[in-house]
Amino acid sequence: GAAEPSQSRSANAHSTASIIFSEPSHRRHGRLNFHWVLRLNQRAVPALRVLTNWKVETYIQERRAAGCVSSRDRLYRFLASPTSSGNALMFALLILAVSFASIITFGVESHQHSKQVSSALELYGENATAIEEHLGSLTPPYEEPLFAWNCVLAAMFTAELALRLATYPTPLRDSELWVDALALLPLILRIACASTPEGDLFYESALEMYLPGQYYQPAGGTFLHLNAAFSSLRLLKLTRHMLGCRILGQTLTESFTALLIPTYFLFMLVTLFGTLLFALEYDPYAERDGPRVLDIPTAWYLILVTMATVGYGDFSPQTAGGRILMGFVMISGLT
Repeated sequence: GAAEPSQSRSANAHSTASIIFSEPSHRRHGRLNFHWVLRLNQRAVPALRVLTNWKVETYIQERRAAGCVSSRDRLYRFLASPTSSGNALMFALLILAVSFASIITFGVESHQHSKQVSSALELYGENATAIEEHLGSLTPPYEEPLFAWNCVLAAMFTAELALRLATYPTPLRDSELWVDALALLPLILRIACASTPEGDLFYESALEMYLPGQYYQPAGGTFLHLNAAFSSLRLLKLTRHMLGCRILGQTLTESFTALLIPTYFLFMLVTLFGTLLFALEYDPYAERDGPRVLDIPTAWYLILVTMATVGYGDFSPQTAGGRILMGFVMISGLT
């Protein structure tokens, strides 16, 4: 008699696991379900195959075993475990496609605005007032089609982030949500810059992003451009579940200790050869003899570029001793 409850609980747990980890499309009929996406995922190249998020599935299994699975848990599984259903994987692929579209949109915007500023410079030179008046006479950014598209993108990403914050068990501890918020910030700033009136702080920052010469102030434009770079982090949302990315991450983790030794020796060689190069090349009248190094950090930069076989050509040795030393640096970089 005592064994029967144990056997019953074991059977219930087994049935619970089978329900959770089985393909949802076999249970739900008459609903929109992209079960074929899961089949394509199974047939995909192994490196691109999206894997199961076992952390989420285990959490849902525990909740199901306790008999307290709620709609919030189901939505959490839908958002955080792309392979939990065909709909979840299709939604993840849709977000990935929209993320690509967002990055391409920023590139198109940058090209259009830079082209407008270039034409203004050809007309007015570095007359900041005339350039600003010319740009002000153009179609306002908030009336352009790309502005409306950016608003749609912002609404989609904001709604998705809000759903994740509302459904994740511990949202503040989830690095994925911090990445989402960091990737959403540039889009919000671009919309703010385009929608604010002339004379506003965001308007000035938007102009500073493109205007050179007297009017250009690097702080505002650099800040917005650096923020825009974080938009690419959104591409990690689905790729972090791919087999190839997990193998790469595991390889880097396991190789981290081994990589410390060559990194240490690289740092030692750069500082050693760089300091020797500075001693051989330094000349207070260097400008008359070509692009010579003028300080030790510049010498370190030249050594690093040479060892990496990049060779920008912005600096080069001008003395016989410097050239001989750089020959050893080239050989050490190749070997």
